[in-house]
Amino acid sequence: MFVVKNRFAGLFIMLAMLMVLAACGSNTDTSSSTEQASAGVEATNGSTETKADTSSNSKGTRIYASAEGDVEIPAEPQRIVTDMYVSDLLALGIKPVGAVKYYLENPYYADQVQGIADIGDRGTVSLEKIIALNPDLIITASNQPEEVEKYKKIATTVVITHGTFADVHEEIRGFGDLLDRTDEAEAWLKTYDERITAARDKVKQVIKPEETFSILEATDKGYYGYGDNFGRGGQAIYRALELAPLEITKQELMGDTQWKEISREVIGEYAGDHVLLTVDESNAGYEGDAIWKSLPAVKNNQVYELQEDRYWYFDPIAIQGQAEEFADMIVERAEQNRK
Repeated sequence: MFVVKNRFAGLFIMLAMLMVLAACGSNTDTSSSTEQASAGVEATNGSTETKADTSSNSKGTRIYASAEGDVEIPAEPQRIVTDMYVSDLLALGIKPVGAVKYYLENPYYADQVQGIADIGDRGTVSLEKIIALNPDLIITASNQPEEVEKYKKIATTVVITHGTFADVHEEIRGFGDLLDRTDEAEAWLKTYDERITAARDKVKQVIKPEETFSILEATDKGYYGYGDNFGRGGQAIYRALELAPLEITKQELMGDTQWKEISREVIGEYAGDHVLLTVDESNAGYEGDAIWKSLPAVKNNQVYELQEDRYWYFDPIAIQGQAEEFADMIVERAEQNRK
């Protein structure tokens, strides 16, 4: 009988100890949960000070050698926000979650931007909208240190300023390297090269090698001239289609300086055999003055009007589309002039 009582006493002691341990464990879990919840509230309240949650990226991170130095980026970013580089991402088969309105309105890839959020326009990007998108990577062209620092407080940020890449090939390969999509970059460039070659061949059927091309813009006061890296079709005309510029264009507009204001009196010095003339709605069907009307390009019906809101774009997809459009314009005009 004494042995039985001792056994029961031992069991009661063990049960009591287990209950105490369980209670301690419960308090520890509750304390930990409370601390985590408090941390979450602090992160939400200080949103611009907190990087986006990248825990969903199971592939980890890797180091990208940017112009600013090494940056640790998600190995496979899932939620990219960009202010400028929509075209480059789409070319690689990536749809960003947010981008600047101006680039979302680019007509050359309008059928591919559904579902991409508008984060504001150039110069008026909304940090609140970017935070709401919870990005794991921001790719910006900004050269403003204060703006870049604000982006870095939201998510990992890579800065690629305009002019970083020399041409379409370098740009697409650069983004292929950044996003670990080198195969996709080469595949896109293969198609690009095929389409540009076809456009070049089409133009060569009607344009002699010595014929020159100029890109001008008409204003109320005079004109502007443009080079090969400032939009208005320059990249497509001079680089993609390899059409010849005037010597003065090469000297004055194809280096660090890419645009110049030109007075009416000397416009003849900057007008080639063919003129691509940027206009807006107010001066479409431009007739100009007596000096303008005396230009060989005008007399020979070799002025091609370009609507400014379409030809300001100079991204890879736009350059490809513009080169094909220009080839068709030039061939059609040559056929008209032969009649």
